[in-house]
Amino acid sequence: MSEVIVIKNNKGGVGKSWITLQLAHGLQYVSGKKVLILTSDNQNNILEYAGKEKIISESGLEKWIKTGTGDLVRLRENLFFIPLKVSHLNLQSKDKLEELFKAFKEEYEYILIDSTPVVGIDKFFVDLADKIVVPGFADKVTINSITSLLEQTGVSKIKSVVVNRWGKTAKEEHYYNGLKDVLEPYEILLTTPISQSATIGKLIDEGKTIWESKSKKVKDIQITFTEVIEAIL
Repeated sequence: MSEVIVIKNNKGGVGKSWITLQLAHGLQYVSGKKVLILTSDNQNNILEYAGKEKIISESGLEKWIKTGTGDLVRLRENLFFIPLKVSHLNLQSKDKLEELFKAFKEEYEYILIDSTPVVGIDKFFVDLADKIVVPGFADKVTINSITSLLEQTGVSKIKSVVVNRWGKTAKEEHYYNGLKDVLEPYEILLTTPISQSATIGKLIDEGKTIWESKSKKVKDIQITFTEVIEAIL
């Protein structure tokens, strides 16, 4: 049965697009099935992270919603991406989006959404989601965002909180323990923090995902994402 997974945080700049790509490629590798990535961020950074040239989309997600067809970029074997052209999506009716997702679910095993809160369609994505992964920092903003999401969506949809760009400071340690306290009553995976790393920067420069690296320095990150994938599955 096909599933919709939203990667969401109300704060920008936490690495949502990069994390979305790692999860999508990992799910494709584990399942062997077709995986689709959608974005509500018209910067389309996933293309760059995947080593693809950024395109000026003439028929991105907004056209898919209107007509049921549009741009589709192949990132890897059985891994596809639909870009976004406009900076703001306004949707008058949820019906067209639900229709589109019904068609996507017949084609793809997993549909991952790199969700941006400033876009009008974001609430519809959350409503359509089967599962939610929350990337963030070990900081007060992330704790507040998690608390807000728990209130908005309920516990059952949120499967993991991915702590990114860890700087190993005492303040981060304090907030990480705070996240543990918030999540303790629920079956929500709080990952081992992903440290800021020149190795990740190199992978991004090379347009590779973590699954395409044999570096020992990347192995711990692969283990972290494997745990998130297991929580999703």
